[in-house]
Amino acid sequence: MRAKPIASLFFLVLAQLGCSAERKPDAEPAPGAAPPATAEGASPMQASASGIARLEKKQFGAPITESSTTPLPALLQEPGKFSGKTVRTEGVVSAVCKSMGCWMEIADESGSAHIKMAGHSFFVPKDASGHRAVVQGKMVAGEAEEGAACGAKDNCRGEAEKQTGRVAKIELEATGVQFLD
Repeated sequence: MRAKPIASLFFLVLAQLGCSAERKPDAEPAPGAAPPATAEGASPMQASASGIARLEKKQFGAPITESSTTPLPALLQEPGKFSGKTVRTEGVVSAVCKSMGCWMEIADESGSAHIKMAGHSFFVPKDASGHRAVVQGKMVAGEAEEGAACGAKDNCRGEAEKQTGRVAKIELEATGVQFLD
């Protein structure tokens, strides 16, 4: 006797979830739903709450300890200034290794950065594209070579170029990644 009300409730919840996923960005959020994450001056590439899979885990690798963020455009304009230094930056994930999650790319209007997980000591979710991420890591000296240190046989930079249609200008060896949305 209780199965019918529970089944009805289940389908009602599914219907509500389906409707809220189809909402337009300028529509009011569903009652009880968290508002989409927005930041002052947010770029069109910033992740939106609709259209991307929710990540169960947000922190990967070591905790982010750098207190100041170096904007991605600054890293792209003067990569030599930051070469070999540990930096904290952020951007929207534009590509991820579909095999293991051992690399990703973050981007904004100014360009992109290829992020490899230091020594394959941790991996990010393969479905992280579209999420906003904070990355802490060491800038790799000079322009990154194709497949260097990330496994030339895997051709990770070539795969990233296929996914995004562009070549990242800089490379970071991440010690920690935190997803903001």
